[in-house]
Amino acid sequence: MTEHPEVFISYSHDNAEHIKTVLELSNRLRAEGINCVLDQYEESPPEGWPRWMDQKIRDAKYVLMVCTETYYKRVMGEEEVGKGHGVRWEGNLIYQHIYNAGTINTKFIPVVLSYSHFSYIPTPAQGVTCYCISTEEGYDDLYFRLIEKSKVEKPTIGKLRPLPEKTVKTNPIAYLTGPIDVDLWNKAKWKGTFYIGYEGEPPILGLAFENEQVAREIFKNWHKRYGENDEYEELRISIIEGDIPGEYPGYTVYISPEPDAAIKRFKDAGYEFDVDDDILYMVGRIHRMNPAEGSKYLSWFKESYKKYKTYKLIPGVIDSDGQNLRPIFELRIRKGRIYFRNVNEIGKNDIDSVIFKKAE
Repeated sequence: MTEHPEVFISYSHDNAEHIKTVLELSNRLRAEGINCVLDQYEESPPEGWPRWMDQKIRDAKYVLMVCTETYYKRVMGEEEVGKGHGVRWEGNLIYQHIYNAGTINTKFIPVVLSYSHFSYIPTPAQGVTCYCISTEEGYDDLYFRLIEKSKVEKPTIGKLRPLPEKTVKTNPIAYLTGPIDVDLWNKAKWKGTFYIGYEGEPPILGLAFENEQVAREIFKNWHKRYGENDEYEELRISIIEGDIPGEYPGYTVYISPEPDAAIKRFKDAGYEFDVDDDILYMVGRIHRMNPAEGSKYLSWFKESYKKYKTYKLIPGVIDSDGQNLRPIFELRIRKGRIYFRNVNEIGKNDIDSVIFKKAE
């Protein structure tokens, strides 16, 4: 890596505040050793702006794309005729560079200033990591990317383990850990469920916690176990509507392991499981939602899920007074399965019957 990597910042002139924010980002990066190139540092390049942009994009090690609604429209060619010529030109250059590289993108990095702007990432940059720099953690992630340093040191590879002499039946209780870490969930303080939707995209189901740090740890642990896509559908989520004695009107959200999926994953890993002799111990978590009368959020989510047959699960942070909610989009997990049920269909030995025991 060069001592001071050259980074070109591509953005739209949305308004004076946005222009100032981009300048502050560039100034901070320059102060920390990144050779940022920004149009605001130039009065009028003698070769003209189009050639200046072309040259700077070609010379740069990386190009930061500051994605907003205006930027998206101009790069994607959806802006009104006569507006945003600079970004339109840069957008064409970006398309051409990625095309010339055989669709391999190591140069163009999407950046957002708000979690709500993830939907404004132009199509050619949607397949790479995007950085939300509204938090110090997000800014640090971007900075380490630019200096080509990993925040996590990769350990050296050790020696291979010898093969076992014979197959030993492993205790499944020691292997099959569920999604609920009781200590973490107690600290995180799960306070509710929320729903988010963007046009043309699968719906988002959110779990709102009071403690952001612990909520992130819960989802990071899920990412380590399930990845960005819960392939085996081990994480079971059911939403059960209907009245429960001792509870206020509303519906119940129950999160637990999916027994059949967990056993399949266990067997695919080469272990044995005897459904007659072995015991699968499961820990779940329950939250009762009491929405206002006439609330349509759950109905909307069900209809949207019916359309897309998939959804994204994310954490969120909510104030103790329940007034302010901030979604954490970057820890999303794509899910395919969710159970919509009614209390009237749940029998005594049903996996969801635990919701009645909580009420008791």
